[in-house]
Parts: sequence; C-alpha cells; structure tokens
Amino acid sequence: MSIMACCVFLGLLVLLPLGYADACGDACSSYALDATVFLQTGMNVHKGSQQCGRLVEGCYGNPLTSFNNNEICHTNRADFSKSIVEVMRENPGKDGFCHFNASAMYILYTGSDPDYVVSATQGILGLRAPTYMGLNTGPPVTYHWEGETVFSHADCSHYVYDDLYGFFLGALQNQGMDTAALSDPKAWEEISRHKCEQIQAEYQFKDDELIFNDILDMNMPIFAGCYCAAGIPLSAEQQADHYVTDKAGYHSPSDCKPVSKREFARHHYMKCVLGYKNSAADIAYLHARACLLPGNIIGHFSECPYSPPGV
Repeated sequence: MSIMACCVFLGLLVLLPLGYADACGDACSSYALDATVFLQTGMNVHKGSQQCGRLVEGCYGNPLTSFNNNEICHTNRADFSKSIVEVMRENPGKDGFCHFNASAMYILYTGSDPDYVVSATQGILGLRAPTYMGLNTGPPVTYHWEGETVFSHADCSHYVYDDLYGFFLGALQNQGMDTAALSDPKAWEEISRHKCEQIQAEYQFKDDELIFNDILDMNMPIFAGCYCAAGIPLSAEQQADHYVTDKAGYHSPSDCKPVSKREFARHHYMKCVLGYKNSAADIAYLHARACLLPGNIIGHFSECPYSPPGV
C-alpha cells in the first residue's frame, strides 16, 4: 500500500507522504469515501508548489480508477503514456513524485528533506482504520504464495497488501535491513538504492514495461492479487469493478491469480526510478511496521525488535 495514499477516518483527512502502503482496504476503499478524500486532497494540491505537477483547477482526479490514475486532469498528463525512464531523462534533477504529484492517491510530493522515522509513523497511523482494535485482534491470514506459506494477522485490511509486499521486498525487520539507518536519511536512501539495483538486476525491466499509466493501473489489481494469495474474498463492490478484476484475473477467491513477484517488483521499481527518496519512504514504512519472525510469521509493532514511537 501501499500504500502513498490518503484516507478519511471519522471525518479526518489524513495525507500520507511519499507513497506509503498503496491500498487502504475496506475502511477507505469505498469509492464514495475515495471521492470525498480526493476532493479534499485536490484542494491541498492546488495550493502547493507550482513547479510540481498537479491536478487542474476544478478537477479532483478520476473516480473510475478509485483515484489510482488521475491522468485525465493532470498538468503533466502528456507524460503518463511515456516510460518513466524517458520522463526522468527529460527532467534531470527533478523529483519524480514532484513531477507526477497527485497522479494517484499515493503519489504526493511533500518536500526534499525527508525524516523517515516521522513519515513512517505518519503512514502507520494514517492508515489505521477506526475499526482497529489492537495487535493481533484481526483475523489470521495464511498466504500460499510462490511456493511459500506465510502467516500474519489482518488487524486492518490493508495489512493483506502491505505484509506480503514488505515480505517480498525483504523490507521487514529481521530480513537484513539496518533499522538504525532509518534515522539517517542518507544511509537509508543508500539502502534503498541498493534494493532498487537488486530489483533491476533480477527483473531487467525494459523501458516499455515502465509506462506510467500501466503501472498506475495495476495498483488495485495488485491489491486483488494479495487477497487472492491469502484466500480472502474481495468486497462485493470490488468484485463488481472490472477496472480491478479484469487486470487482476480475479473471479472468486478460488478462481483468481495471486500477485506475481514481478508485479510487486515493478510497482516498487517505479518509485526507484522516480527518485530514491520515494523508494526509501516506501521501504521505511514497510520496515517500521512489521518484522519476520521464525516460522514465516509476520509480526507487527511490539512483536518486533523496533516499533516507531507513538504507534
């Protein structure tokens, strides 16, 4: 989920910086709520820095994509059909999240001086639904994915996406990343750069696989693919949405396609190409919230060696 996202909880607008957990889950996946959220988000975007991309005045994104692709009214819409490699080459020195600011709910530019501990904490708390009751109070989740069995608890529905995504990236605590580097932005960005290089070395994404529109349009299908891997049904509303189900190959929990490693990799690699600060923010959120425990169990917060203050 994600994230990288924004959600409304109990009427409170929460903006999540730099692209965390890209799917909010049932608590804020209702399209009516999404519309309310993006209307408010758009107002903030218009007040932002003019050198960054933004939504044109009077337009608040595309509800038909659940605001995961707002090409229709973005000031840089001409670049949505290009490879992000080409776009970054044409805009040397510019942050990609600035260029594509508000292109999706989870792509919001928040500045050039990140604090990854603070932003990860904001991401965790911002995605926490009012139904959250505490650690391990949600239903148990068992992923059967890519030849492995992985266990967790879905204390919020976005956990189903974020846990598997973090596990795949090796971004969870106890998977080798140095937690102490979270408080050193340059060191954390170097970890991110190394992860990005590993991904590209393994998957060898070509420019035509990195068309911005194509990647944006796969975020909700990834969400569906995570639910498939966990054997959990999508909501009736989501199952009726062909924007999600057709690309995901989702028909039912027993007739669906789990998210692939390559699709997870491409989703994260987009953030790498758009700037290591953005990919660093993504893995900071994933790392701060969860850890891998013995037996392929994903733990959260107090179950882990590190838990951010205030969560």
